[in-house]
Amino acid sequence: MKDQYANYVVQRMIDMAEPAQRKIIMHKIRPHIATLRKYTYGKHILAKLEKYYMKSGSDLGPIGGPTNGLM
Repeated sequence: MKDQYANYVVQRMIDMAEPAQRKIIMHKIRPHIATLRKYTYGKHILAKLEKYYMKSGSDLGPIGGPTNGLM
């Protein structure tokens, strides 16, 4: 997900996935959020997930950032 080309594949998976599949992808990516925030290409993946979850009004959990000041 950190690679400039591989992250594109992940972004396309997010784009093409059905909502239930997108949720599974989100759960698979969740443990890697802190690491992805450090990489330019990882940030693209997080932005893509945020876009879908903002549009649907779903709770993003930790992807949207900590709400209590802790990570």
